[in-house]
This record gives sequence, structure tokens and C-alpha cells, in this order.
Amino acid sequence: MHETDPLAVIATDKPDFNDAEAIEFISRHYNLDVSVKPLLSERDQNFQLTATDGRQYVLKIANSGEDPQVADFHNKALLHLQAYGEHHQDHINAPKLLLTIDGGTHFIIESGNAQHIARVVSFVAGIPLADRLPSALLCRNMGVFLAHLGRALKDFTHPASSHSLLWDMQQALAVRRLLQHVPGESTSQLVDVTLREFEELALPLFPTLRAQVIHNDMNPDNVLINPQNQDAVTGVIDFGDMLQAPLVIDVAIAASYLRQLDGNPLALIAEFVAGYHSVVALTSAEIDILFTLIKTRLAVSIGILHWRAALRDENDPYLASMLIAESSAEVFLRRLIEIPRENAIRTFRSVCASVDHTKP
Repeated sequence: MHETDPLAVIATDKPDFNDAEAIEFISRHYNLDVSVKPLLSERDQNFQLTATDGRQYVLKIANSGEDPQVADFHNKALLHLQAYGEHHQDHINAPKLLLTIDGGTHFIIESGNAQHIARVVSFVAGIPLADRLPSALLCRNMGVFLAHLGRALKDFTHPASSHSLLWDMQQALAVRRLLQHVPGESTSQLVDVTLREFEELALPLFPTLRAQVIHNDMNPDNVLINPQNQDAVTGVIDFGDMLQAPLVIDVAIAASYLRQLDGNPLALIAEFVAGYHSVVALTSAEIDILFTLIKTRLAVSIGILHWRAALRDENDPYLASMLIAESSAEVFLRRLIEIPRENAIRTFRSVCASVDHTKP
């Protein structure tokens, strides 16, 4: 597997196939007659597919800058989750890989001098959490769900699991390269101070923490909830940011999106941590750096957002959606910065101490 610059992959132009081409790809490789609807994506191109029998799928066309082994990593992970669900009660509702008519996990699209790896997965039903503020119960259930997902991925390995990725928190200090794009000295300093805390208190501990393949992106757009019971998680989507990393990073990323801007900013996060800890007990070391990692994810989000704004056309639909979705990141980070780190650690320790976690 060749090393790639994580900034370069996102900077590479996304695939740009039209609806008719997508329909033809599906007919040729899957023998399905479908209608298509484009979906937003950061670095790839996605289409929602509806077959004539009503079944729905998603066509995912990878960025040409992505290493082919990374695509194989994603495919094998989805197959692993499918196999896990056949033998365990804690079934994970995630996209299922649809094999091509010749039994392959993917197909190749040539476009000019570029080559794209494409695959089709099942469409997971549910309502994206999106920009709504989750209830305390939903936060706890999200924690439970992520812990079960982590258990399902615990034994999964792949040669490409340590690939280069801009959203890899282990590489968070690379965001310093983007600070020139962050407007306003106050905001730039906010990101820099957070990264310095990460560098001093969290990064040195990473080699000592348990690590495995993690989802790495449990953001509100990837969490699906039950329309009949909006406190229940029905599934999770978008495994494109998976990688090998300390397990606690998965917890921190999800927690960073529970942005309660009024009242106690740690209240919903505490519910989420309680839910996670009830299934997979966090260690003392993981609990003690969790607050720093939550702030780090917010700082990384701010840096990447403004870099993308400087790089992409202002009419880019994905950028427009990100500007809305991440508009609260800076506000929430400022709220968390006001909380003494020791107080946050005490809160998380207390929450975990009050939970009886399930034995694996």
C-alpha cells in the first residue's frame, strides 16, 4: 500500500458522473433497472438507487486519489459485519455489500486518466439525526450502539487499516498546516491551544491504549433513528473514515457532536458515555483523556472546514452543507474550553462509576 497525503485526497476533484452513466453502471454490473438520486459526499460520489421492485441501494464511486487497498479495506469490513451479525445477537444494522453479477465486491470505472473503484451497498432505513438535538435517552442509546459496533469490529484486521486520512485524530497535529485558512486570530488561537493540549496530554498516551478498527465518524448524518421511536437508533452508515486507532477516539468523535449550547454542555455527552460504558467499560486512562479528545475533534473540524472553504467553490453543495452542520463547532469548543479539565474528568469518572457494564 502506498502512502498518500491526506490533504491531497480531499483536494482531488470528486468523481463527476451523471445520472445516466450511474444507471448504466448498475445495469451492466448488477443487472438491475434503477432510478437514481445524487447524494452529497465529501470526497467521493454517491447515488441513491431505487430498483423497479422497490428495493433501495447506494452506489459509491471512490475518489481517484484513494488507494485501491483502502477500498478493499472498506469492503472487507462490511462483509465482516455481515458475518458477525449472523452469529451474534448484537446485530449491527449497517450497509450490506451487494456483489456484482460476476461475484465481485466492486467494479472499476475508467474516466480519462483516472480510475475509480465503485461498489453498491444496501440502503439503510431510518431518519438521519442530522441537526436535531438528541434526547438524553437517545444519547445513551447511541453510546450503547457504538459500543456494540466496536465489539463487532474488534477482531477485524486488514493491511490497509492504518491508511492516511485527514480525519485521523492520531494525525490531528497536521491541522496546524491549515491554520492560515482559519479566519480571525481568536479562532485560530482556539484551535492552536486545543492542539497543544492534545499534543501534551493525549498523543503521548496513544501507544499505551487499546486499539482496533473503529468507525471513526459517528456524526449526526451517519446516525439513523427510528421514525416511530426517535429515542432508538436503527443503524449507522458511511464507513468511509474507518481506520485502526485507539478505541476511545470513536467515543470522543461521537461525543463531539452532542453539542448542547444551553445549560450544562457535558450533560448529553455524559449520557452517551454512560451508554457506551455499560457495554464496553472505558479504562481509567481512556476516561482521563476523553475530554481532551472531544475538544480536539472540534478543533480539527474547524480547521478542515475553513481550509475546504478556501479550496472549494463557494457553490459546492457539500461545502454548503458542512458550513451549516459545523457552524456550532466553534461555539461548542469555546464552551468546553471554559470547563476546567479536572472537572470534566471527574464528571466522566462519576458517570462510569455509576454504571454496571456488561461483561463481553
